[in-house]
Amino acid sequence: MSEKILGVLGGLGPLATVYFMDLVVKMTEAKKDQDHISMIVLNHAAIPDRTDFILDNTKPNPLPVMIEDAKKLQAAGADYVVMPCNTAHFFYEQIQKNIEIPMLNIIEETVKYAVNHTANIKKLGILATKGTISAGAYQNMCRKYALDCVVPSLSDEASLMNLIYNQVKAGKEVNIDEFIKIIEHMKADGCDAVALGCTELSVINKDFALKRPDIIDSLEVLAERSIVLCGKQVKGEKVCADS
Repeated sequence: MSEKILGVLGGLGPLATVYFMDLVVKMTEAKKDQDHISMIVLNHAAIPDRTDFILDNTKPNPLPVMIEDAKKLQAAGADYVVMPCNTAHFFYEQIQKNIEIPMLNIIEETVKYAVNHTANIKKLGILATKGTISAGAYQNMCRKYALDCVVPSLSDEASLMNLIYNQVKAGKEVNIDEFIKIIEHMKADGCDAVALGCTELSVINKDFALKRPDIIDSLEVLAERSIVLCGKQVKGEKVCADS
């Protein structure tokens, strides 16, 4: 496969974008610079908040900005576009129809990964922002792949939003015990695996090196898929090569 260039529509938020780039580099089988994939990154932190608009469409609409950013990535030579943000995929179809290059869908890739790599999976738990949950993005994708989908209780959702916005995005210390408690609530509800459907939660997963096989990190899945599509090799087993 010839080398392709990855366009990263970033800033959603900035820390998750930087972590995504770090993942791509560290997960690529490389002995020299030229073994890595080439990326064009637009880390546009000023894009209006996605959850705010999804919950209240009188708030500033991020869609026009994201469409323009995707067009800039295409014009700069990208062969694929990715958004390292689950909530922003509320706008996925509208962005995709405004560009001529493929855009990877982090939500579909994550659910496919769960189906292909969790033995006998029947029920997938989703940890995500209130915007992602309210939009039904993961619920709809789970139905497409014949999975039951479990979302957090109202109290756990409030705790997650606090972790995401008041701790990770704010650059403050994360209450890891609270995070683990939410995961265990999901497991107690019969989930075979739990997907981190918010890239700020991926940052928590990295910072605390959880390395649990029952946790599926959407940002790691997107990084692996990006490497393979761009013609390079993932370190170790190429888990996304046939997904």
